Amino acid sequence: MKTSAEWNCERDALLDALRDFARVMKRRPFDNEQGLRGVSAFALYWFVRKTAPSVVFEVGVWRGFSTWLIEQAAPSAEIHCFDPLFMLQHLIPRRRIGKTYRSPRARYSIEDFSCAPIRELLAGRAGALAFFDDHQNKLPRLLQCKASGIKQVVFDDNMSAPYTHRTLEHERAADPALLDGEIETYETFPALWPVDFRYGDLHLKEAGMGFPVERELRDIYRDRNWHSYVTYVRLR
Repeated sequence: MKTSAEWNCERDALLDALRDFARVMKRRPFDNEQGLRGVSAFALYWFVRKTAPSVVFEVGVWRGFSTWLIEQAAPSAEIHCFDPLFMLQHLIPRRRIGKTYRSPRARYSIEDFSCAPIRELLAGRAGALAFFDDHQNKLPRLLQCKASGIKQVVFDDNMSAPYTHRTLEHERAADPALLDGEIETYETFPALWPVDFRYGDLHLKEAGMGFPVERELRDIYRDRNWHSYVTYVRLR
């Protein structure tokens, strides 16, 4: 597990990438009102850019903001997007959905990831990454990736507090040895600024890394409370 001290050793690289991300965000297709925002959006950008995948499987798409982020971080990657909610989109009033982004580079599917022919889509290529923002229990998703030959996985909403699903943090708390045999690397992206956020019974509180609030970073800083414990996992 990556420690706070290890994250601090990457402080300069994080700040440089954050400034680059702020410039990228000026081209965003819309302001995301839910889902990935602020530092959590940057976390996905950081992990995808760092791993440079050749293929990305995005699970949980909805309005498509994370698809756009993946494109910016991996401009040459093949992208496959899965969301069974696409089947219902025509039944929901457009004003309820708001602006959407659909990439001409991505292939979209109404299948759930667990039912899709992932091995066929991989076609033996290395360097694949799966990103899950689907509010499903995370251990089954991890095992599905392993069975499909995907070793790099990014999870949104991997918090230890009670939420809509069981996270890897819940699994680690219940049985620390359960994941030891499966996971080689486990990195939960830190809060860059203090977080103190309540949503119903959920209370997120983090001290943060004390990053500067530079003028070009203010939009990201304003969304700092949308901290969703984005976590990168590399399987053995």
